[in-house]
Amino acid sequence: MPASSPFLLAPKGSPGDMGGPVREPALSVALWLSWGAALGAVACAIALLTQQTELQSLRREVSRLQRSGGPSQKGEGYPWQSLREQSPDALEAWENGERSRRRRAVLTQKQKKKRSVLHLVPINITSKEESDVTEVMWQPALKRGRGLETQGYVVRVWDTGVYLLYSQVLFHDVTFTMGQVVSREGQGQQETLFRCIRSMPSNPDRAYNSCYSAGVFHLHQGDILSVTIPRARAKLSLSPHGTFLGFVKL
Repeated sequence: MPASSPFLLAPKGSPGDMGGPVREPALSVALWLSWGAALGAVACAIALLTQQTELQSLRREVSRLQRSGGPSQKGEGYPWQSLREQSPDALEAWENGERSRRRRAVLTQKQKKKRSVLHLVPINITSKEESDVTEVMWQPALKRGRGLETQGYVVRVWDTGVYLLYSQVLFHDVTFTMGQVVSREGQGQQETLFRCIRSMPSNPDRAYNSCYSAGVFHLHQGDILSVTIPRARAKLSLSPHGTFLGFVKL
């Protein structure tokens, strides 16, 4: 009788009785995990290569901009582009504005330096019987600038311009009316700038009244200004707070 093979004689049990068939699901899972890891590594490598490519491209663009000093002509209006490249008209307008601003600043400084102020107080009076007037001699109490000069009874203008002119005379006289006249002589003519008239009390103890006038006038170089009282032997106060004359260049 032929010898029987051990494999042929082995009893036929259920699949669960042998270890071989049980290892098949675990092997499949391992294979799937291996494939997943490989695919993930490939994806990471591709992403890394893409980022490196983009980074190199950005570096080249930055280097090109640094060499050219700004963006290409297609990038008009970029903040770092020069004003001339953006708009020549805008550059010209900006330069004109800067020149105007500097010119105004220089003119302002010159105007401040040339602004003249002169405040005068009386030191004496002179009566002229032939012309029936009384003139006032002045001295400076405050002076700034060189546009005006006091010359005894008159004031001479050296700087042409617009001036605020003010004058006051304090009278102590019983004559029924008193007043002052501020006149200008220049350019071949004489004119009255303003006049003031006041009624006076008849009582000597109360015969006080002031006459104040002011105005804005355009004075010219060489003009001569004076204050006169149209009455000889006029009695007035020589106090600096009662009688005074002033000019301010505007």
